[in-house]
Amino acid sequence: MWSRLAVRVLAYGLLQTLVAPALPAFRNHFGVSGDWSAWVFTLYLLSGAVLTPVLARLGDRRGKRRVLLATLAVFGAGTVLAALAWNFPVLLLARAAQGAGAAALPLSYALVSMLLPRQRIGQGLGIVSAMIGAGTALGFVLGGLLVDHASWRWMFAVLAGVIAVAFVLVAKWIPDDASRRDEPQDALGTLLLSLGLVALLLAITQGSHAGWLSAPVLGLFLAAAVFLAALAVAEQRTRHPLLEPSVLQRSMLLTHSAAALFYAAALIFFLLVPTLAQLPAHGPEGTTRGFGFSITAAGLLMLPSALLQILVAPVVPRLERAFGHRAPLLGGLVLVLAGSAALALWHATPAQILADSLLLGAGAAASFAALPSLVARFAPHHAIATANGLNTVVRTVGGVIGTQVAIAILSSHSVAGSEVPGEGAFTIVFTLGAVFSAIGVAVVLFLPRSATRS
Repeated sequence: MWSRLAVRVLAYGLLQTLVAPALPAFRNHFGVSGDWSAWVFTLYLLSGAVLTPVLARLGDRRGKRRVLLATLAVFGAGTVLAALAWNFPVLLLARAAQGAGAAALPLSYALVSMLLPRQRIGQGLGIVSAMIGAGTALGFVLGGLLVDHASWRWMFAVLAGVIAVAFVLVAKWIPDDASRRDEPQDALGTLLLSLGLVALLLAITQGSHAGWLSAPVLGLFLAAAVFLAALAVAEQRTRHPLLEPSVLQRSMLLTHSAAALFYAAALIFFLLVPTLAQLPAHGPEGTTRGFGFSITAAGLLMLPSALLQILVAPVVPRLERAFGHRAPLLGGLVLVLAGSAALALWHATPAQILADSLLLGAGAAASFAALPSLVARFAPHHAIATANGLNTVVRTVGGVIGTQVAIAILSSHSVAGSEVPGEGAFTIVFTLGAVFSAIGVAVVLFLPRSATRS
């Protein structure tokens, strides 16, 4: 069963980075500015952040398989529309529809936890989780190859094929989950959470461009705080809240915090190493020396870490049984910390990057696989999809914070008269990844040593 869901999660992982190499192609094809082309990525994040907790909760109430198939249908329709996009607004509309694909991740985790025998849950979660990291790294390779040698439209066409296969496999092989609760949808909670997440992510993504202390960005942060505070009050007063207290108890909050810190560090690696590789090898004086790689070559530099994640993730359940439920996430974050620190010290040659990426790839694999297992352990059985949905959103927010702060650092250290970062800029951002990982290690140490599955 988990192999069918793994195909679905692979599509989600691919989408995380598949579009990144094509942003200049979108700008040139549709004749839009760089700021507008960035909305191809931003709008997907906003849509996914809003839809994920809502659809995950709907899955807990109305049936996970049914909602998973619906999200795959919307995800696939949006991907086909993106491949056919005849103007830029249509492409943005398609990207918003693709955001539904993010909700399939917590639904897949929940189905694994519910439908597999208890002794095989860890193995299933490990394999499914491996596809996230593998897809994220493979997205650069596939996106680079298609942008360099074909067309950006083929990226979406290939992804649509993967989604279609996933839909057929889920429809044919995944049994329906019988546990359903006919509870009313928390309309007010959904609205407040959506507004709060949109305001927060807009503030973070626009801060590096408009200025973190600019009036619009500060206004968005204030609006996010107001909406999320109102959500906290409203959820305590409703009988059937969108985010019930069980997904926000101490162990879950620590798990969510660790997820955000891990992904902040991981995305600095996944997104900025290809950026470094594509910088010119002989730039203006005082600038960072890159490798002058093409998009395809930069993507191939990430391939070993992707393959390593496929190998490491299935081992995570054994580590959990041997050393305890905290050990895989703790070990994963330690490896991400070591890899980030190594990148900060040694990133002058492709060989150094490759060696560092093996540490980071192994750490990312262990962390990806450990998080849904911890969620399944600490969350009540009837709310596993909801808890994983919240974990996915928090992880996304952490990743956006990490990458946007890193981009702001690179921009502030660019050499006058050039858009290329100055010497030492990448050392700072990779050190930032190490700091995020170190804080994550500290957070995991506060998790309880013993726990039973709910």
